[in-house]
Amino acid sequence: MNLKVYDMIGRLIEQREVRVSDLETATLGDRYPSGVYNVVVSQEDDVQTVRVVKR
Repeated sequence: MNLKVYDMIGRLIEQREVRVSDLETATLGDRYPSGVYNVVVSQEDDVQTVRVVKR
């Protein structure tokens, strides 16, 4: 799976490939400042976007 994290003005903050079996233990955003982020998860033709608020 491909993960991309964007801040609210559309800048790409992080991009990485993650195996599906590693998703439960993957850490994401531990060094990001507080704010709202869009996380785009894609696998082949399936793309999902999740909005995340970090406090």
